Amino acid sequence: LMATQDIAVDGWALTMLSKKNRGRGPICNSIGQNIGYFLSFVGFLALNDIESSEKMWRPLLGLPSNPTCGLVSLKGFLRFMGGFML
Repeated sequence: LMATQDIAVDGWALTMLSKKNRGRGPICNSIGQNIGYFLSFVGFLALNDIESSEKMWRPLLGLPSNPTCGLVSLKGFLRFMGGFML
């Protein structure tokens, strides 16, 4: 499914970009992909960490304190991201 999405986005980019800007398309794709990797990894770590969940996320979101676990588990994060990708 992800390979199909990649091909579709590449084709769409070719139709949107002018001929002089087509060389910049792969650069933008690469930069966006790396930003996505970074945000996904750092986002998971921030939401999974017990200390940051207690000090920042739960008060910010108005959630009750639970010092035994982070805001998001690995299982919950993977399930959400899998559903989001579909």
